[in-house]
Amino acid sequence: MDDRKEVVFSDLGALCAPQFNISPVRELYKWNAVPYETAEVKGTMLVSLQEGRPGNVTLDPGLTGWYRVFVGQYHDSQSVNVKLSGDGAFTNFASGGEAGYARHAVEDVYWKSADMTGEQVVIGKYRAGSPADAAIAWLRFVPMDAGEAAAFRADQAREDRKRIYATHDMHGMLSIAAPQDQDDWRTIVQAYEQSDVKWFSMENILIFDGGVSTGNPDNFAYPRPGDEMVQKGLKPKYTCPMIADLCGFGHRMGLKMCVSMRMGAWGIEFPYDQMYFTNTFMEEHRELRCVDRDGTPIDALSYVYPEVRSYIIGQFVRMAATGCDAVEMIYTRGVPYVLFEAPFVERFEKKYGQDPRYLPLDDERVTAERCAVMTEFVRELRAALDAAGRKNVGLHARTQFSLYDCRHVGEDLETWAKEGLIDTVISYPQRIREVLRGDVWRDGDPEHLDPDKYERYMRGAPESIIYRRQDFQFMPPMEDSRGVLRGPKDQAERVAEFMALERYGVTVYLEIMPRYMPAEEYRKRALELYGCGCGHISLWDTYGRVPNKVQWSMIRRLGHKDELSCWSDGRGEYYSYHRLLRIGDKDVSRYVPAWGG
Repeated sequence: MDDRKEVVFSDLGALCAPQFNISPVRELYKWNAVPYETAEVKGTMLVSLQEGRPGNVTLDPGLTGWYRVFVGQYHDSQSVNVKLSGDGAFTNFASGGEAGYARHAVEDVYWKSADMTGEQVVIGKYRAGSPADAAIAWLRFVPMDAGEAAAFRADQAREDRKRIYATHDMHGMLSIAAPQDQDDWRTIVQAYEQSDVKWFSMENILIFDGGVSTGNPDNFAYPRPGDEMVQKGLKPKYTCPMIADLCGFGHRMGLKMCVSMRMGAWGIEFPYDQMYFTNTFMEEHRELRCVDRDGTPIDALSYVYPEVRSYIIGQFVRMAATGCDAVEMIYTRGVPYVLFEAPFVERFEKKYGQDPRYLPLDDERVTAERCAVMTEFVRELRAALDAAGRKNVGLHARTQFSLYDCRHVGEDLETWAKEGLIDTVISYPQRIREVLRGDVWRDGDPEHLDPDKYERYMRGAPESIIYRRQDFQFMPPMEDSRGVLRGPKDQAERVAEFMALERYGVTVYLEIMPRYMPAEEYRKRALELYGCGCGHISLWDTYGRVPNKVQWSMIRRLGHKDELSCWSDGRGEYYSYHRLLRIGDKDVSRYVPAWGG
């Protein structure tokens, strides 16, 4: 008979080793053992505040057999790293911020299920990166009997639950953690163990290759604390061999690995300019920029130019050589891709016999020709990957909210899918439109724009006439320049138009936004998409979602399509909150000492 009981290790300050790395006071390079008490337990938590860089410590729980493992972290903690001695890398924890106890709570969250025989638990903190608090109060082990362990292993083996596409903004890792070696980088991938994630996409930020305008990174005023770490660490730390290692590491975990890139990553505006976000190719080839209808250069390179297409294709071929399973074109960051450059105007006039600059962007002829330019690029990209020996590397497209929104910025998904150029589509909730609702038309000729009226309208409008909204759940149809409503009438119609692409053999993923929501809201959003016929879920910017284990306790299970409707949000089972009565030898159960400050 299995007579094992739940075990809580709450006195971490006394139980972890080496004791040399633990101090009763707040030393910079050691963990501070801080006394605490809740209604259920008391002990000492391990704390390292802000710039503290303590050495790792280890707890030997001396357990055998399978357990569900929980981590109790102080409610304000943002940077606890934990791993089993047999893990390939640490898992990062950040509190969820839902306790409501004004700093005086421990957040108990599910970490993983594991055979603890011979395993020790290592506790650490990033050795560099942005200052952050790390505070862990306890480790809790709940025994699993033989049936529970077998059921867990069987569930993990189910391929039908692998329905999530996760994308990591790697810039964030450099800013938050400033990885010092490959072990630090691997924490990115380790986070997805025992989850329903099928695809993990890592963003290629090598395209952000600019130097600081002062020429000296130590003599530059950065807009955010983490930007200095990115500027100094991007080129030496973010390398193709590093990505290749992560691809191999992910494969060993059973993940499909993708490397992604923003198709419009040419630069950024004040105050984030004059540093790494600048792209040197664009700075050296400003003659290849997009041009608006009035001749104004736009700070984005145009895909109508062969030199631009060649540059981007070279980046993708380089990405594909890292051992990844696919490369992803991110079309939801950066527009435009082609406007009214001389080559575009010439090809349009040759085909249609008129100047496109006097037509709105949503004129079907202008839209069709912009799509034709981008389709030529995708064909060249697919051919270049094949020619480089990467025929087995898939090509993914992260696109807009609806098929109409996609075409409006040049993305002809149906043609790409029909021709077999892409094999995966990810729809992100973003809408970009040119809004022409004022007096902009020629007198007596309402089919064509009047340049002078357009200029007055553009300059006098209360906001940009290029409408851009993103990170919403649903947006109703929107009027085009002729007053016709464009876009799906409801979520079901939107899902149906994307799912129709699967007849060409592509897989469709639909995004859940915003990034931070209660666990129950994630469950509802996923059920809504599944109920409309969607088969797969996408999650952008997972670097901020995964450490929040309260959210992640639900997100990691969203691929369980058929079981999801019967589940709760996980409170009490996957996470719980415990009010602190004492912390640091002070009673906080009624009158809070901080009130005197």
